[in-house]
This record gives sequence, structure tokens and C-alpha cells, in this order.
Amino acid sequence: MTLATILALHTGLPQADGWVWSLYEDARETVLAREIPDTDRLTTTLACAPGSGRVVVSFYDLPPQSGFATFRSGDASGTAQMAAGDGSDPFSLTLRTDHPAVANFTATGSLEVVAGDQTRMITFSRPHLAKLRRFTEICAG
Repeated sequence: MTLATILALHTGLPQADGWVWSLYEDARETVLAREIPDTDRLTTTLACAPGSGRVVVSFYDLPPQSGFATFRSGDASGTAQMAAGDGSDPFSLTLRTDHPAVANFTATGSLEVVAGDQTRMITFSRPHLAKLRRFTEICAG
């Protein structure tokens, strides 16, 4: 199933500004997408192959970049190499589910990613935090 097909199915709770975190699961890929349902508006996805122990974080609202990004949640931080898109594709970084920053992210719902001069906060509000925990559980195996 392609990401576009997955994103065509919506399971999020609406927020005041229309942005939601939607969880899409199948046997080959699990995706959490920050989107406005029934539109082409998408800012961030977290994707994994179930049980892989890795999460690919992709940003669709940032210009392509290469190099390294730092990530932090609570008192834990790390560095990951970015895979730059070609201008229409997102840039992404891969995080291990057993990293302490990912554990903090799963507990708190907040992860900061700094790439070059760009900083992005990935934040899950209380109604969506259970989706993040379910996602991480699936990815970890």
C-alpha cells in the first residue's frame, strides 16, 4: 500500500485548526501523519515497517537539506543523518525506537528536530498521544 493510499484513509480527531495526527496501519508499513483530512495538506509523517526498530521522520514543509539533524526530547538528544528530498520529496531522518529521546518523545509527545537553521517541534496533544504510543509499540516489535 502506498503512502498516498494510506493517507486517503482518515482516522484522526479534528483539532481547532484542522490539523490532526492520523494513524494508518497495515502489515508492511505503519504511518502517523500530521495532516488536514480530505486535503493535500501534510507537514510531517512518522513511518516504519512493523517490528523494524526504526522510525523515519519526514518533513514536507521544509526545503531540501542534507547533512545532520539533532533531535531532543526531555534530557535526551541525538544526531541523525538527513536524507534530502529532490525539492518535491520531503527530507527525512531515521531514529531508532530504543533511543532515549524516542522513549521520552513517546512519554511526553514532544520532540524537537534541528536541521541547519530550521527547528521543528513535533507535538502530540493529549487526545493523540495514544496514537504515538501505539505507533512506537508497533515499530519496536
